[in-house]
Amino acid sequence: MTFNDQINVLFQKGLTAHQSADCELAGLYYQKIIQMDPNHSDAYHLMGVVYSEQGENRKAVENIKRAIQLSENKIYFNSLGVIYLRQGMSQDAIYFLKKALIKDNKYAEAYNNLGQAQLLMGDVFEAMENFHKCIILKKNVSQLISNYLMSLNYNPLISASEMYNAHYRYNSMYTFNQKFDHNCRIDKKRLRIGYVSPDFCQNSVAYFIEPVLMNHDHTQFKIYCYSNVHQPDHVTQRLKKYASEWVTCTTMNDDQMAEKIYNDKIDILIDLSGHFSGNRLSVFAQQPAKIQASYLGYPNTTGLKNIQYRFTDAISDPETHNLFYSEKLVKLDDGFLCYHPQKGSPDVSALPAETNGYITLGSFNNLAKINENVIRVWAKILCQLPKAKLLIKARPLSDQKTQEYIINKFVSQGAKRDQIQCMGFFESIESHLEAYHYVDVALDPFPYNGTTTTCDALWMGVPVLTIYGNCHAGRVGASILTHVGLKDLITYSAEEYISKTIHVCKDIFLLKNIRKQIRNIFQSSPLMDAKRFTHKMEQTYYQIWHKQ
Repeated sequence: MTFNDQINVLFQKGLTAHQSADCELAGLYYQKIIQMDPNHSDAYHLMGVVYSEQGENRKAVENIKRAIQLSENKIYFNSLGVIYLRQGMSQDAIYFLKKALIKDNKYAEAYNNLGQAQLLMGDVFEAMENFHKCIILKKNVSQLISNYLMSLNYNPLISASEMYNAHYRYNSMYTFNQKFDHNCRIDKKRLRIGYVSPDFCQNSVAYFIEPVLMNHDHTQFKIYCYSNVHQPDHVTQRLKKYASEWVTCTTMNDDQMAEKIYNDKIDILIDLSGHFSGNRLSVFAQQPAKIQASYLGYPNTTGLKNIQYRFTDAISDPETHNLFYSEKLVKLDDGFLCYHPQKGSPDVSALPAETNGYITLGSFNNLAKINENVIRVWAKILCQLPKAKLLIKARPLSDQKTQEYIINKFVSQGAKRDQIQCMGFFESIESHLEAYHYVDVALDPFPYNGTTTTCDALWMGVPVLTIYGNCHAGRVGASILTHVGLKDLITYSAEEYISKTIHVCKDIFLLKNIRKQIRNIFQSSPLMDAKRFTHKMEQTYYQIWHKQ
């Protein structure tokens, strides 16, 4: 066997092990190749991918950069961009993903990854453009189309009808041949409810689905959780305890998962992720359950005709919104959310302004929500409160380059550089919540409000000011504040949002009193009455079951 033949055999063995998810064995083969041939760029590249999958990011970057030195392959640039993206180093990710596209301007995966990086930076329009380029090059790939649709929710200029039409077109990629026979399913007393999510883990969705799972009446309902979680954690383990059956679906293809759901005889199947990453909407397209619904995770229509219902409330979705959903809206009294705070949450702190001598405004939202319009409005507030600071906390802000990028956006709108403070990711939820000890007043972004961030802020005694928007994503803040009993914090225009924020910030006595009271107010509200909320959900399940 020649030297090249030996290398090729080792490489194929490495690929086989890698494809079987045996990263340790794959790495041994790639290392052996590198020892034999120090110029084997593919081995360096794949060794870098293995390190990345093992969480060894520094070694991953070193190996892929070595591969690039040997050969400027578009795939290597893309992989390096993805590794930086996973670390929250969006600026570096964008640089290398653009290098990949210089090598090949029809490289669909690089356009998709570039869109992800740009969205994380709040550059919504650039992200949308690159997601769109991706789906033109790679037609009818469900998750890629979902990425584009997801990005539309951050667009401050899109109309409700444009949003609906874009989502409804998603429906056309499916043929909807009736695969499963639901006529054999008879009326029964104990309904089987299936929840499908990639977010049964330390994720914002868990805050709101956990209280429901905890409080289901298992004499009346059998609860199935179909988990598409790729990295299970302590929250996953906790949620497992509440399910009658826990089904891990990450290795199942769509047909296998649909068959499993049908064979489990699920009566009502509920999607918790919409078009966000890791969704299994293509399983719902096969209609493995007679009744299917969308809830919680996605602030818009799925566009899928085989999902018949969507659970919401009358503030988030008034009657005028009915036209913009492919699903029938089921409006829950007292709000569509039930919040479950972190066990052992920190106590509410004293008002930081008393010690600091100035007001600290705060936003702990995804940077994708902080678009140019938001920055313009928040900068106007800072200009009128020249001693005030704005603390922005988000995962990408652990990166110095990203901090500079965001700070410069505010400076270009008239804010002073020293008014913007940045804070990155904390591993512990307790540390994340403690960061609210630095914040006097929280600002809700628009047109895509916070949900978990708003509830967390209120739980930590921090008032949140919001604008009552035109779509579900822009009305969640108003829904939360209404059902908590803090309607005075809702505004109805950018001008009122600015003036009310300034007024509240100048009244230290008001802020001190609010901070002392909010947690108790929140705790006694419908949003934290988990038993009552779950009972209402269960009544709703029976109602839609008997309507069929």
